[in-house]
Amino acid sequence: MVVPPLVEQDARWALVQRIGASRQFIKAPQLREILAYICQRAIADPTSAIKEHEIGCNVLGRKHDFNPNEDNIVRVQMSHLRKRLDEYFATEGKDEPIQISIPKGAYVPYFAPRPEPAPPPPPPPPRQVRVTAAAIFGVTTAALAILCVFLAARLFLPSAGSSAVRGDEERDPFWSRLFTGSQPAAIVVADSCTALLQDLMHSDVLVSEYAGGGFPQNWIRNEKEPGLRQALQLLAERQYTSLADLNVSPKLMDVSRRFGPNQAQVRYARHLNIRDFKTGNSILLGSRRGIPWVRLFEDQLNFTMVEDKKAHDFYFLNRSPQLGEQTSYVPATRGGELTSYADVALVPNLDNNGVVLLVAGLSMVDTEEAGELLTRKDAWKWLAQIVGADVAKGKYFEILLKTKAVAGAANRSQVVTYRLIQPSSPSR
Repeated sequence: MVVPPLVEQDARWALVQRIGASRQFIKAPQLREILAYICQRAIADPTSAIKEHEIGCNVLGRKHDFNPNEDNIVRVQMSHLRKRLDEYFATEGKDEPIQISIPKGAYVPYFAPRPEPAPPPPPPPPRQVRVTAAAIFGVTTAALAILCVFLAARLFLPSAGSSAVRGDEERDPFWSRLFTGSQPAAIVVADSCTALLQDLMHSDVLVSEYAGGGFPQNWIRNEKEPGLRQALQLLAERQYTSLADLNVSPKLMDVSRRFGPNQAQVRYARHLNIRDFKTGNSILLGSRRGIPWVRLFEDQLNFTMVEDKKAHDFYFLNRSPQLGEQTSYVPATRGGELTSYADVALVPNLDNNGVVLLVAGLSMVDTEEAGELLTRKDAWKWLAQIVGADVAKGKYFEILLKTKAVAGAANRSQVVTYRLIQPSSPSR
């Protein structure tokens, strides 16, 4: 494997080399090759996507028609790799300043500083000097308390610009459902290239197509016009997301940090698979056009995004209109002001052991406005006013928002209506 000079000079690559030479890996050449491959990719391009099919073909010698759904070799080897990494950092690598982890269901390695060990408790005071020892113990305890406050400020306080306190956020009954799990919540940003492919080809991608190893090549090869096929191929090779997601995802990361470090990770929609939505928590920023995984949860929603095939515009269909509601919510422009809509829904994940937050607007502006509302301080109080005070007690809901925008920037929004959602049994 040819290693770029930029990677060779990186301290993280030196760590990879030490791991590869350890007793945990010296007799496991395949695991060593997988680790070197994914780490080189991650160091050279932190935004790179590493998929199961790529590892199978480029590292494990599988042919191009390798189907991960039929051959689980990559998942099996990644499970062994995670165990070997844990063993290394618990033994030979116990003094390494940086640790490597690979989140379950993902193939991009995560480099993080080793957590500092907690300070040891003070020794018990001798009986014969009880008074003096008690005084010393009090001073020591105060010093340790100050040290703990300092470390907490370093590790847990949100970034500059936010005045929230961690203690306040721990009492937040909404975000605590997403950011206090045993694994980082996934903040999923839109695959804008897939949205453009659908627009150009006047078609909708299904979850089964998106999840398969052949997408989007299986679409492009059927295009007969050479010029368009070449343009589609260039588009398929890019990894673009929306400006709304770029604005909202850092704010979501700030919210997650109030619950402690590493509570969330930003993920590109095309890098995920169905298993990612069976365990843990996720936030999907965008509609099914940019995040086809939204289709997995649409059967639980009352407001569904529908395309007007003649105008190629989108609107929300109200599946079960209640008194005073419209059957559909269609964007309209009047006096230079655009009225549009966004849907916010909290639903259970596919195995009912976590939650999925869906934030989908008819346009990028609508999605951004909905994200802004949710990341404001004490947003849970606003939610509680709509869906009820027990927003933290297993309640699932859907809220339809109306937005007003001028010159491509939303300037206000309001709640149109809402629904409480009864979770379905995990039958997928």
